[in-house]
Amino acid sequence: MRTILRLAMAVVLGSSIGLVPGAPAHAMGSGNPYEDLQVGVTYTVYQPLYTAGLKLTRTGSQSACPVGTEQNMVAAYGRQRTTPLDIVEGRPICSDPVGAGKSLGTVSVLGAKAHVTVFCDLSNATQSKNCSRNDMAKYGGALSVRLPAYGKLRSTDVVLQTFGSKPLSFAALLKVAKSMKPVAAPSVIGGTATCTQTGFSDVIAAGLPKAEVLVSVDKFQCDSGWAYAFATIGDGKGHDIGVTDVFEAEGQFWIPKNRSQVCGTPVSGHPDQRPADSPVPAGIWANACDTN
Repeated sequence: MRTILRLAMAVVLGSSIGLVPGAPAHAMGSGNPYEDLQVGVTYTVYQPLYTAGLKLTRTGSQSACPVGTEQNMVAAYGRQRTTPLDIVEGRPICSDPVGAGKSLGTVSVLGAKAHVTVFCDLSNATQSKNCSRNDMAKYGGALSVRLPAYGKLRSTDVVLQTFGSKPLSFAALLKVAKSMKPVAAPSVIGGTATCTQTGFSDVIAAGLPKAEVLVSVDKFQCDSGWAYAFATIGDGKGHDIGVTDVFEAEGQFWIPKNRSQVCGTPVSGHPDQRPADSPVPAGIWANACDTN
């Protein structure tokens, strides 16, 4: 029964949602499909800052949306057969992607109530009776929530779902949900990212793998829409290491950046010299890029 359900879910996600290559139809070419979609819809588009280490593989929309309905956002992370993470957003969501499972109450996500579903086999009396949130790591499950509106935008219905042969745990899926942030659209949302220790602590903590915890943010500096932070992370058992993170401001949010992509092409023979192709300002480049 579990195999049949997983196969059925794969068919639903692969066909009825209608994933298409690249960004959604309203794409404006930013390279971020979440930002591209926000340009064409009136609901608030949310993007996860934490995805449990799973990479974005496909984006698209639901083919079931009737004429006159705003385009939905569908984002698929990871591998569908092993540990997929699928996020569907819209207002409304045109077809419910949540499969059969047991409803296990609600949990708070960004101030809203998220409904928890675990894909236990309801035809198996014992499994259904004993089904708990801990079983999400075994059978898969989903969180369904209406996230708050921002600015003049509308609130958004969001479904986060995991299944496959090695689904995410309930704790991991909840962490993804709590990391959801409205995409940076200053012309619509407004606001400016503030350079505060608390702000960087929240972003860093949201992006850590399940087994790691943020111990402290030791130093940070901002310059012209960019920032770096020296942080200490660990396993919660006293095994700590220092790390350097780089961020770019997008609207009112700090977005983590891959240092290998933004620190520029190393200057031959002068690795401590700021490359001309690095967008990181010279005032913080050394600490942001020429460190651990």
